[in-house]
Amino acid sequence: MKNKNTALITGSSQRIGKEMAIFLAKKGFNLVIHYNNSKEQALKLIQELKQNYNIDGDTIGGDLSDKSSTQKIADFMFKNFPNWNLLINNSSIFHKSNFLDNLDDEFEKNLAIHLTSPLYLSHYFAKNVIAKKIKNAQIINMLDKNIARIDTINFYYLLSKKFLAEFTKMLALEVAPHIRVNGIAPGYISEINADENYVEKISKLIPLQKIGDTKNIVQALEFLLENDFVNGQILSIDGGASLNHAG
Repeated sequence: MKNKNTALITGSSQRIGKEMAIFLAKKGFNLVIHYNNSKEQALKLIQELKQNYNIDGDTIGGDLSDKSSTQKIADFMFKNFPNWNLLINNSSIFHKSNFLDNLDDEFEKNLAIHLTSPLYLSHYFAKNVIAKKIKNAQIINMLDKNIARIDTINFYYLLSKKFLAEFTKMLALEVAPHIRVNGIAPGYISEINADENYVEKISKLIPLQKIGDTKNIVQALEFLLENDFVNGQILSIDGGASLNHAG
């Protein structure tokens, strides 16, 4: 079991990260669920995945706003899952921020979670993959459809996600052919308690006249896993919203 395909997904106890974990478990991947504050949900999820899909797995906590957590997480993976061959950088925060007002509060935290921690985890992951000649290795970075636009409403969030998008492309070139690196940029994805009026309003602005579902993100993940000739690409899963900057 330790030698099977193994994925680490950061921030995967809830929402999109959780759905990706369930999908990968169904595909036979061993899973490590990373969390920051959601320990209970992470433990429950990994127990269910192990019972339902006969995989190996564990959880690992860590505050990714502190880069020292990335070394701890990487060391845990190297020790316990020697065939770690999939890294999904999914952790994210989302706060409204203004360039003139929120510098001290928001810049460093957004940068740490959306760029620095993915960069460090990718660095440790890549060195291990290349040194041990691990096969079928991939890094997938979770982005945002708004990287295609200039928008200052959530200044530091979007700036850091744009940084991550450029890092995705540069890294894809740097670590090929040993590792494929791609990104997924979700648009509006339905949540259990989404406000119906808001959903209706946003849907009218999107070219496909609807919002997405987590299954659409999982379909993109499956595509990236299966198509071994895709590298350095960012898939916008947004119904075309990045084309007309809807929402």
